[in-house]
This record gives sequence, C-alpha cells and structure tokens, in this order.
Amino acid sequence: MSQRITIALNGEEQPLPPGSSVGDLLSILGSDGKSVAVVVNDAIIRPENRSTHQLHQGDRVELLIFAGGG
Repeated sequence: MSQRITIALNGEEQPLPPGSSVGDLLSILGSDGKSVAVVVNDAIIRPENRSTHQLHQGDRVELLIFAGGG
C-alpha cells in the first residue's frame, strides 16, 4: 500500500498521493479550476502555477469559489 499525505482542505482532512500538485487536487475534486481561487498556507497559487505547485503533508489549502449573483 502506498503512502498518502494529508492536507487540510477548507478545514477538513483530505488524503492525497505523495507528489500531488494543486492541479492534481483540483482534478481529484472534479474542478476545472476556472472559477476557483486557491490559497496554500496563506499564499495565493496562480492558475499558471497550479500544475507545478506541489502539496506537502500538513499544508492548509483553501478553495474559494467565485459565484455570480445580483
């Protein structure tokens, strides 16, 4: 059985395969990432960096979903 890392995703534990990137996380969650802002340990991860920003054990990740309205 392979090792897993655990991050805090919006305050809830989320197991991931080691070496997962922010882009991998979004894929696992079924998000195309177009209407989502991603913050890792209080740093905003820009869309062009999501595929290369690796997540580590204990990282705090917040996904903020943009919603339109009126």
